[in-house]
Amino acid sequence: MTARLEGRIALVTGGTAGIGRATAVRFAAEGAHCIVTGRNAAEAARTLELTAGAGRRGEFLAQDVTSEEDWARVVTDVIARHGRLDVLVNNAGSFFVKPLEATSLEDFRGLWTINVDAVFLGTREALRVMQRQRSGAIVNVSSLAGLVGLDQCVAYCASKAACVQFTRAAALEAAPHGVRVNVVAPGPVWTDMIARQYGDTPETRAFFSEDQPLKRLGVPEDVADGILYLASDDARYVTGMALTIDAGRGAD
Repeated sequence: MTARLEGRIALVTGGTAGIGRATAVRFAAEGAHCIVTGRNAAEAARTLELTAGAGRRGEFLAQDVTSEEDWARVVTDVIARHGRLDVLVNNAGSFFVKPLEATSLEDFRGLWTINVDAVFLGTREALRVMQRQRSGAIVNVSSLAGLVGLDQCVAYCASKAACVQFTRAAALEAAPHGVRVNVVAPGPVWTDMIARQYGDTPETRAFFSEDQPLKRLGVPEDVADGILYLASDDARYVTGMALTIDAGRGAD
């Protein structure tokens, strides 16, 4: 690899599976010391095995990303151990498929809390540290559904659209402090979360592959590569951008 994150301290939420795990492994391969957070210690241990194999073992911190107190604790802990925070990836999120008329206010608010409130809390806590450092990169994980409509996913689309707009506004506030804030908007990417919603069958995988211009099913590593770009100095002139990683699905 090219050691694009050599010596940097990175925090990845939802690092116990899917895009978060792939990002942590990619970061480790590029020289970062990665702290992954989540609620499943067993899955976190697996992530750390993979990061160690890639070059850096990293650490796990249990975290509820919707808790303001947890965010303060986690960031304080990272600074106490390492003295700085160079990269934050707000990856933790949730998803469900449900018609509008069947979506309760509780459903809507629950998804908003993890997909929007958690991004707000993480960005705010990281920015407080990074602006003192006069450097840092924050990458939020939204979805193509935050840019285009998705049938029977009103709560998800609304929350992911909010994530995109939040990122653009936060980027303007962070820029004078030397901190960049960007967002990735993945299209269909095969993860356990998607498999649980739609079923893991050859027919389902074929549908997600054929329903996009490149005729390819996305995997978490595809998104991790985009996150790495935005977190690294390769993107030193990039802030406030929504990077679609979607096999052209949003262009058709």
